[in-house]
Amino acid sequence: MVKRRDESQRVALADTVIGDSSGEIRTPASGDSSPGTAPGASASSTSASRPVSSSVALAETVVGDSTAPPRLESTGPVALADTVIGDSASGVGSSPGARPSPAASDADRYLGAKIDHYRIESLLGEGGMGAVYAAHDVSLDRPVALKMLRGALTQPGYEERLMREARAQAKVPHANIVQIYYIGRARPEGAPADESAPLYFAMERVGGESLEAILDAGERMSPEAARIAMLQVARGLKAARKVGIIHRDIKPSNLMRDREGRIKIADFGLAKPMEGDVSITQEGAFVGSPLYMSPEQASGDPVDHRADMYSLGATFYHLLAGHPPFDGDTPLKVISRHLSKPVPPLAEAAPEVPPALRAILHKLLEKDPKDRFEDYDALLEALSAADPARAPYAGFWIRAAASLIDTIVAGILIALVGWVGLVLHLAHVTVGHALFGQTLGKKLLHVRVRQLDGKPLGWKKAVLRTLLSLWMPVALAVMILVTQGFVGLTTTIEQLRLGEMGRVQHVIVALAVSNGVLSLMYGAGLAVAGFQKQKRAMHDLLSGTVVRYVLPTGTATR
Repeated sequence: MVKRRDESQRVALADTVIGDSSGEIRTPASGDSSPGTAPGASASSTSASRPVSSSVALAETVVGDSTAPPRLESTGPVALADTVIGDSASGVGSSPGARPSPAASDADRYLGAKIDHYRIESLLGEGGMGAVYAAHDVSLDRPVALKMLRGALTQPGYEERLMREARAQAKVPHANIVQIYYIGRARPEGAPADESAPLYFAMERVGGESLEAILDAGERMSPEAARIAMLQVARGLKAARKVGIIHRDIKPSNLMRDREGRIKIADFGLAKPMEGDVSITQEGAFVGSPLYMSPEQASGDPVDHRADMYSLGATFYHLLAGHPPFDGDTPLKVISRHLSKPVPPLAEAAPEVPPALRAILHKLLEKDPKDRFEDYDALLEALSAADPARAPYAGFWIRAAASLIDTIVAGILIALVGWVGLVLHLAHVTVGHALFGQTLGKKLLHVRVRQLDGKPLGWKKAVLRTLLSLWMPVALAVMILVTQGFVGLTTTIEQLRLGEMGRVQHVIVALAVSNGVLSLMYGAGLAVAGFQKQKRAMHDLLSGTVVRYVLPTGTATR
C-alpha cells in the first residue's frame, strides 16, 4: 500500500494556495470557512472516502493564464470536474466525495434538461471553472460528457479558454485522445435564445476512471501495465505534436482508462500551439501542475514537446513508486526541487521495475530537454524494446551456432595471416560487442548482447566479456608463454598459416585447432545457458550481460 501523509499535513497543504474566480489569491489567513476544500466544492469533498494528500492538492494547481484573471487555482479533490470519466449507469469513474452536495452548487439545475441534442443524465464532477455532466446524444444514440462553464464565468477570458481547449482537442483525432463532438450554449430546450448562456462542449465519455484512482486507492501500477499505458500516452502526444499542440498538463487525473484498458488523454485546457498564439501564456508566466511540471515550464521558459515528455515521466514515476519524484509543503518548494534536485533513483522506491523501464523514466526526467528523447518515435522505440516478450532470450543452440560461425571466421583469419589473424579476431569480437552488441555470427542469426538494463556494453564490459568468454585459450596461451616463451607462442600460432602442404589442408587444420583452442571454453561456458532461466552463459553471468533476439523495428507491440 502506498504511504499517505497524515491528515493534518494534507489539510494544510490543500489550504496553502487556492484560487477563486474573483482572481484573488487566498491563503489560510484569508478566513476560509472550510480548509482544504476547493472553490465550488462542499466540505464533503474532503471526506475520508477520498483522502486529499499533498500530492493531490499540488497536482491540481494550475498557474498562469493570460486570458483569465490572474490566479493560482486548485481544484483540490474534485479533479473530475476537469476530466471526462464515468458512466452514470454503473457509477464507474465517479469517486465518492467528488460530487458536490446539491446545497453547494446550482449545477444540479441542468439535470434532466435537454440542451441541443443532448439529454443531461447526471453530474460527474465540479470544479472552479465549471462542471462535467454525463449525457446522452439523442440524435446519434451514444453516451457523451458535457463540460460546461459556470454561469457566472461568461466573461470572454474564460470562454476563450474553454473554446481553446475544445479546438485544441478537436485537432487531434486519435484513439488515445478524448474526442470532441460539439460546442454550443447551454440553453435548455424551449428556452429563448440567450448569448449569455454558459458555454459548453460535448465530448467522448470514457467508461472507466482516471489513473489517479490508482493513487487514491493507495496502490501502485504494475511495471508492465505502466509500460503499456506509457506507449499509449506517447502515441497520443505524438499525434498532438504532429498538429502542433503541446498539452502542458500531463498528470494522472488527465489520463483516462476505459474498461478495455485503453488510455485516453483529456483536458487540453493548458494546451498551447508550438507556433503562434503568444497570448496564451504571458511572458515569464508558468503553467501546469507542480508535481509533474518540467523545469523549463516552471521557469517560464519556452517549451516544446519535451516538456510533455518530462510530465509523462513524472506521472509514471508517481504511479510506479507510489509517490511523485519531488514533493513539498508548498507548490514553490516542489517547483524548486524540479529545477535543482536530482531525481531519486526509482530502483530504491520500486525495485521491481525492470532496469530498461527505469532507464526510460530517468531519461524522461532529465533536467535539460536536450538530454531527453529527441522525439516520440525514439521514446516509442525504447518503450517497445522494453517489452519483456518483445526480445526473447537467445537459447543454447542459437548461441552455439553463432559461436561456430565466429570460430570459422577466426580459423580462416589465423590460417591466412597467423598471429595477426588472432588479433583481428579478438578485435572483431570486442569492438563488435562494444559498439553493436554483435559479432558476425550474432548478426547473421539476429541475436544481440546487451547489459541487463538494455544498454550497449561499452568498452569495459566488452573487453571483460571477451576475456571471460576466452578464458581457456588465454590459459593455454599463458602456459605456452611460460614454458616455451614468446617465440614458442608465436610459432604455435604461425603453424596454423597456409604453407607448403596446400591451402585446403591448412585451412582444415586451422579450423580444427582453432575450434579446440579458441572455442573449447566457450562451448563449456555456453552449456550453462541450457539451464539458466535467462539463457545466460557463464561469461554472461560474470560480466552482467544477456543475449536476446533482435526483432524487426516495426514489430507490433501492445
